[in-house]
Amino acid sequence: MFEPRYTVTPKTLSNMTEIAEIKAVVERSRVLPLNEAQLRRQAILRMAHTSTSIEGNKLAEFEVGKVLEGKLVRASRKDILEVENYYQALKKLEEMSKLKFPLTMEEILKLHKIVMEGLAEKGKVGAFRPADVYVVDDLGGGREMVRFKAPQAASVKKMVEELLEWLRSSKKEGVHPIVRAGVLHLQFVTIHPFTDGNGRVARLLTQLQLYRDSWDFRKILVLEDYYNRDRMSYYNAENRAQGKIYRKDMDFTLWLEYFTSGFLIEARKALEQIQSIGYGKVSKKSEQIFLDRDEIQIMDFLTTTGRITSDDAVDILKVAKRTAQLKLKNLADKKLLKLNGKGPASFYILAG
Repeated sequence: MFEPRYTVTPKTLSNMTEIAEIKAVVERSRVLPLNEAQLRRQAILRMAHTSTSIEGNKLAEFEVGKVLEGKLVRASRKDILEVENYYQALKKLEEMSKLKFPLTMEEILKLHKIVMEGLAEKGKVGAFRPADVYVVDDLGGGREMVRFKAPQAASVKKMVEELLEWLRSSKKEGVHPIVRAGVLHLQFVTIHPFTDGNGRVARLLTQLQLYRDSWDFRKILVLEDYYNRDRMSYYNAENRAQGKIYRKDMDFTLWLEYFTSGFLIEARKALEQIQSIGYGKVSKKSEQIFLDRDEIQIMDFLTTTGRITSDDAVDILKVAKRTAQLKLKNLADKKLLKLNGKGPASFYILAG
């Protein structure tokens, strides 16, 4: 049975306390729906850029933006496919985030399949690794150094199952959502369940876990930014806990200090973004600007995909096409959406 060993140090506790305070302000701040949608769209772009960049992708952020818009970019096919795949995984994550049941094995394998499609041998996509692996650092000049020996391949499935069981039981026991997300992140990369793509899937799962625990910061928080600014610190923080070879009694204490420190920095940035486009104060409920449930679903879909057609609206709202068209037109009348094209080829994008 997996039971993580850690101590919530004064530093970790201080970080989590301030994060919780920021979360309350972010969630209650008055923000126009269009401005919030634009922030969320920017977050999707940054997630796609930073999470792939951590793994060595060479595309700049503006080039990632072009890829997401379907425009041509002069780059290697591998770099482009990594970004395209990660973007598709983020779209899938948006769907998954609406489901509030505990994380499942099937979801993990599905995300890996999306992330690694076309980037690895077919038998290794959406499937646990068949052999033992070593995490290796590239020292340059053709030199490499083994950083970590992952658990045996035969143990992977059971270890993932035990991690998922701990996530279920720890919620019932009241373990803080940030601690749960931090433990998930480190334990997953430590198990190293796949031949490749472990880091990307770990960051997606961490994000999904936070979303399902209602710690989503209006979906504008990008933890990957913190990791990407100093990748060596990110790897070192993982490795300080892991050591050279997997140990069942691994101590998560220092990792949680690192994880919550990064979380706090990105939470402060999210607050600054909200305040820069909002009213810079906590609003009374009566002052909030509301969209109805269908409009929120449309805006959620649009911020993830970048565009929406009336057929898309039919699919996500489960309504007649005429009803879907009227709802899209209503959002355009509110100056939240902008219509592009005419007739069957028309679609909507964010206004502004």
